[in-house]
Amino acid sequence: MSTTVKKYTEIYQQIKQDIESGVYKVNEKLPQGRLLAQKYQVSELTITKALNVLVREGYVVRRRGSGSFVKDFQNGNVTKFSPLTGSFSVYDGKVESVIIGFSTEIPDKALAEKLSISEETLVYKIIRMRKIEGVPSIIEYTWMPTNVITGLTMKELETSIYKYISDTLKLKVKSAHVHIAGIRPSILEKSYLNLTDNDFLMSVEQVAYLDDGRIFEFSIANHIPSEFNFETVLIAD
Repeated sequence: MSTTVKKYTEIYQQIKQDIESGVYKVNEKLPQGRLLAQKYQVSELTITKALNVLVREGYVVRRRGSGSFVKDFQNGNVTKFSPLTGSFSVYDGKVESVIIGFSTEIPDKALAEKLSISEETLVYKIIRMRKIEGVPSIIEYTWMPTNVITGLTMKELETSIYKYISDTLKLKVKSAHVHIAGIRPSILEKSYLNLTDNDFLMSVEQVAYLDDGRIFEFSIANHIPSEFNFETVLIAD
């Protein structure tokens, strides 16, 4: 992990602790980025990265022209996509995985930025087809930093990587930033999911975080519509 990445996670943890302990109260405006940068002796970019994690986890909200404010983080009504436990748990174990690709690679600049790592850090690249009750339903493309998710093997790929993360690595999955869109299938997806050019998929792009603020996964999961369900609660700040 680079010094910059380590530093912003330390600052994220400290501000989070200050919010939870009441140093910063609900609805209180946080100090400006410049002042926080001076306090922690880092760049404003590092402060922005730390605040971005707090925004995604529901501790902070940005108000245009006004600054960053502490949210009511104890309010249980938050926006969610699905339990952050992976497809195996979401579908109650009725999932069979077909491993299409599993390798390590050097990330390009865009992927390194998604994962908040240096371009020298190796990542796992995983491509899986998921069958739900025997029906080919999802193609998953996943990238994970090898220095965060260590020791990954084919065994975990065939069942649940998220279970391995929690049970073996003793890491806690905390939150995710999700983007959903409808797309046309690629050649690979048409082949594995038995689709044509006239079909479409629901594509879920996700950046997932551990409770210490580190990003451990960037993934794209392309679902056939009949096996895709999205439910959320929207709350005004």
